[in-house]
Amino acid sequence: MSYYKNKDNLEKVVEHENKQWSKIFNSELKGKNTKLFSSFWWKDYYDEITYFVNNFLSNNGYKKVLEAGSGSGKASLLLNADLDKTLLDISTVALEYAKYLNNKINNKSVVNFFQGNIFKMPFGNEEFDFVWNIGVVEHYEKNDIKNIIEEMIRVCEKNGTIAIGIPNLYSGPILKAYLLKKIKFIPGYKLDTENFYNITCFNEIIEIACRKENRRVEHMEIKYFGNPLIMETPAFFIKTVGKVINKVFYKNKFLILIICKFK
Repeated sequence: MSYYKNKDNLEKVVEHENKQWSKIFNSELKGKNTKLFSSFWWKDYYDEITYFVNNFLSNNGYKKVLEAGSGSGKASLLLNADLDKTLLDISTVALEYAKYLNNKINNKSVVNFFQGNIFKMPFGNEEFDFVWNIGVVEHYEKNDIKNIIEEMIRVCEKNGTIAIGIPNLYSGPILKAYLLKKIKFIPGYKLDTENFYNITCFNEIIEIACRKENRRVEHMEIKYFGNPLIMETPAFFIKTVGKVINKVFYKNKFLILIICKFK
């Protein structure tokens, strides 16, 4: 069910997300945390997803990457240095934090930072090989998601790829965040405006958007990233028992990445 039930006002959704994440990133900037990852869980997650995306980009000869609705942009910033990377976000604070992270990572990539709206991006048609985002679209209504995806397709090359990362409701970290939302007095990250649509729903939305943008899909695939265990799990446990849990409960991993390649 949508957080914005009975409020057909996209501006309120955008404003809420901008304010919420600007507050988080402003806190990170003020804290000047010297650690790139707050826990081993996060390092393991980013190692996993960047390894996959780097190989995917290399195998397809992709060089120009856009993260549309980037937030911190960490996943894109950690990709190979020979890529031309563009981060777009509505929050100027998020982009400032992304620049701070880029300096910390210092992998000598070409990185372009744009302040803008994912519903009307300041780019021409077919400018990028790979257009993606993580933890963005689930905050919106289905029709708004369709509009986001249409815009992602518009700026993507004819033979390029779009990818959408959404949190997995059945993973340990998200189940914990769901419970903390119900138990107000316990501190920790709580679910806010997330909507949990199933994968079939996303596939249908992508197909509709592809038809609107006159694109033919070569193939779609689903990948899962991030250990199913909660983020506070000790490193030694993730390295041992966590490896088994990763394999057995593959579809309970933290992030679902929906990949759509065009031809």
